[in-house]
Amino acid sequence: MNQTRTIIISLLIIGIGSRLIPHYPNFTALGAISLFGAAFLGRRSVALILPFMILLISDMILNNLIYASAYPNDISQVTFFYKGAIWTYAALAVIVLFGHTLFRNSISMPKVFGGAIGAALIFFLISNFGVWAMSTVYPLNLAGLLACYTAGLPFLVSQVLGDLFFSVALFGVALHVFQLKPKMV
Repeated sequence: MNQTRTIIISLLIIGIGSRLIPHYPNFTALGAISLFGAAFLGRRSVALILPFMILLISDMILNNLIYASAYPNDISQVTFFYKGAIWTYAALAVIVLFGHTLFRNSISMPKVFGGAIGAALIFFLISNFGVWAMSTVYPLNLAGLLACYTAGLPFLVSQVLGDLFFSVALFGVALHVFQLKPKMV
């Protein structure tokens, strides 16, 4: 098996596992994997498809096995995409593009830290905008949008911590243990 295929399979396992094991809300490897893919997988299409696959596979398991058994009256059929999933996929796509831009010329640990914080902020802004735009909980005005972002702040904290943890782990192992070189486009 070639190195890229091994990396992709490893990232799939890490990403899906981080969403399936019990964790704090948003403390997963998705943001870090999106950045890592942008830095090391070379082609934007592969870097973009990887977090989408992780999200799709883990959502299929969560929505159709775990949540369906916990809420049998709410979930009566196979669910591929939940309401608002487009905002999550859009956030991951923007994070991959952000990672391509950030790591275009070099990779360093300060860039990894900045990338992790940037990825968490991108996800927070886009996903909470989607919650506001698609829900009836918040009024569709500036006050409603601000209320939605305020309610999401606890999720931002765990997102930042998760993205920092997984980014440092993934990039640290790749750069210092396996001495991988980024695949610049």
